[in-house]
Amino acid sequence: QALRYLPSHQPTGQLPLEVMGGVARGGKRAAAPKKRSSVAATDGGKQKRVPCERSKRKVVPSDRRGSMNPSITEKAVALQDHFVAEALSDFIPRRPGVLLNLMRRWEKPILKAKIPGKARHRPSRCMLAAAKRRVLRFYAHEAALGDRSDIAKAFRLASGEHQLRLDWDRAMKCVRKARYDNRQEIDEWDECLAMSSGESNLSCEIFVCGTKKMTLRALTSLICHEGLHNLARRTRPGNTFLAEDIEHMAMALVGDPQLIHEGEL
Repeated sequence: QALRYLPSHQPTGQLPLEVMGGVARGGKRAAAPKKRSSVAATDGGKQKRVPCERSKRKVVPSDRRGSMNPSITEKAVALQDHFVAEALSDFIPRRPGVLLNLMRRWEKPILKAKIPGKARHRPSRCMLAAAKRRVLRFYAHEAALGDRSDIAKAFRLASGEHQLRLDWDRAMKCVRKARYDNRQEIDEWDECLAMSSGESNLSCEIFVCGTKKMTLRALTSLICHEGLHNLARRTRPGNTFLAEDIEHMAMALVGDPQLIHEGEL
């Protein structure tokens, strides 16, 4: 599923984690997101877009032998919240118990889904439309709360910024434009199920693998996750965008599932 992950951490001396995107991964940290550009590359007569630097995706981690799973999240399970809280405490100045309490208070069911879930079919256009409606309703609700939004609180805590501007209008626009990649024109989809990609943070679009089976709940969670990228912006001078690992930690605080290989448990 693409990670939703935290930087390298090892809770209770057992599981090396990465929490940079929502999924905690065991073993070696996966490579940085690929670059994506508008230049087409030829591969056996088929044109593909070359991956670009501004891609933000949840990457399935390699196992401890460095090999990739044969299928996305095939052997992945959600990491227990207390492990996630312990990992987050290495980067956020709060005790694990405090973070765990916040995670339970801020948890959003729209994100806390099994990915890809027990699906029998590939996602359809009707599923995509339904997922978009759910995410847009959720975004509208959170936007109406302003600074009282749990999403806003999570981003402020993860970033250490006292003030952030949340561009919900842009996030909703990205969700409305989200689309499937059914022909591997965007990615091979051997490491993730969805990504936000573009020439710049402002031009990122949401792409979802259209050839892998997933449930509606999983699809909704994926689109919700990708739409939260580039949502929060600093108001002080300098680079206004948050780093991807900070965004992923904020999402972990509100229920974004952290996955790890079953064999690592």
